[in-house]
Amino acid sequence: MSHTQQDVVFNIITTPLGDQLTWRWEEKMSALLTEFSWEKKDRILITLRELFSEEWNKKTIKKAPSPLKDELGELTHLSKEQLIFTRPASNETPALALIWWPWGHGATYSMRIKVLDITYSEADLQQARASLFAKLFNRNKMN
Repeated sequence: MSHTQQDVVFNIITTPLGDQLTWRWEEKMSALLTEFSWEKKDRILITLRELFSEEWNKKTIKKAPSPLKDELGELTHLSKEQLIFTRPASNETPALALIWWPWGHGATYSMRIKVLDITYSEADLQQARASLFAKLFNRNKMN
């Protein structure tokens, strides 16, 4: 992530989340990482839902555009409580993904913010939804 991209991410995403979170760079995932306790969960989720245009869970990730799923790879294999928030690139910001990871014991959460190499549009989202619907329709038609 370039210094300019880091500044954009900090200004657009981390600043609204508040100064109670401590972020660090995670080289392995090429992402900004923070960890926090469950008490902050609800407030952070409200903010994330304002900042990101898409929220994916275990069931809905199947409807994500293929380029997005391809870039996120193994991260799209979500468990019940895990979420991925995304927003397409704009004139001001690169495309972003935020990975919401509750730890198994339920007391700690982690979040990773990743700048995506790809972007997607509303048309890509609609096409992915239509493609999934067509697959389901064809499967039911065959039965």
